Amino acid sequence: MTDDQFVYLGNITPEVSRKSQLVREDKRTVTVRQSGLTLTSQGDGSTLRLVDQKGKGKLLSIKVVTDNPYVQLILEVDDWRNEGETAAELAYGGTGKQDYGLYALDGNPAKGYPLMYTPQGGEAFESRLRISLRNRIPKTNKLYGNIPRLEIGGGMPIPVNNGHAGGATFSAPSLANNSLGDLAQAMITPHYGKAYKANQYNAAALGANTKVGIDHPYVGLAGKPVFTPADLSFTIGAGSLDSVHTVFFGPRTYSGSESTQLLYFTNNASDALVTGTTTLRVGDKLFIRDGGNIHFPGEITEQDGHSSGTYTLPHTLASAVPPDQFGTVGNSGAQQLAYVVTVKPGLEVNPGPITTTLTGNTMNEIGTITSQAATDPVIAIKSIEIKYRLEVSYDG
Repeated sequence: MTDDQFVYLGNITPEVSRKSQLVREDKRTVTVRQSGLTLTSQGDGSTLRLVDQKGKGKLLSIKVVTDNPYVQLILEVDDWRNEGETAAELAYGGTGKQDYGLYALDGNPAKGYPLMYTPQGGEAFESRLRISLRNRIPKTNKLYGNIPRLEIGGGMPIPVNNGHAGGATFSAPSLANNSLGDLAQAMITPHYGKAYKANQYNAAALGANTKVGIDHPYVGLAGKPVFTPADLSFTIGAGSLDSVHTVFFGPRTYSGSESTQLLYFTNNASDALVTGTTTLRVGDKLFIRDGGNIHFPGEITEQDGHSSGTYTLPHTLASAVPPDQFGTVGNSGAQQLAYVVTVKPGLEVNPGPITTTLTGNTMNEIGTITSQAATDPVIAIKSIEIKYRLEVSYDG
């Protein structure tokens, strides 16, 4: 037979006869191409079978590009099977080329993380070839909060840095006038700047024999943020409230390896503030937007009034801002009060005071954040290309 090129855009699932098995010469180069897929982390759908070929031949190449370096490539050649390597572990410290030819290139969620297999002369198989992708990233509701330690298990590498924690800022200046939804999309495909990455070292990576990886498992679509503006209202002794609320950032303080920060929410009213009512609660993860910058101070661990709906305001702004700069009440010289929350880990680099416009009591640029990781940290598959050459195929 002459050599033919056979291109198949989909999964290879051979039909198996229950009666007999036919062996025939089959000289073809098969190319499997797919793109624009998502891979769930839930149930049987977490494994995507790309090739399941009975026969004899040579695997020529594999190239998989995803928005997340923690997808596992499962390669089975006859009776041999790999351990399910990821681009994260292979790219750490270089390409990390395995002895059988698997390697990875460095990337980011926007352009993708390439995982490659290009064996010199091809990888021969005598009876069966199977190739699959698997998503074993666990669900979590801790993104953009306090994450001092992360272990994944199941043979997966762990990140050296828990970049999905709070404590840092995502910056996309060109999107300063765009919606929160656009900024959320920009965070998972950062064409307009660097990807969000907190500087929180992963304590689980301290072991000498720990298998570690680049970036973290919640880059890209797996950690897509969902922003919900929060309500905050104040009562005052008399007079009127200002048309915006202002948040001041206290210094980041440390106790051992733990860091905290006080945030002061206030209003430049013409009279003294008395109480505050808010939808913010302990356990919420905060976002604070300032144009094209979104700050993630972390998780609320304490707040005035604790679990009650209305909060007394015992705190002045003195520890956050000099009295002559903001918040003196009328001509009395007394400093304005504030609704105060404690967050972990707090911002590593503090911005100046930030104001938020109000729609009723809703702060349009300040609120809580959840993410795709809480329900299903999916992985976007940008492209797949697999080439193998058949010499003999087993029909049935």
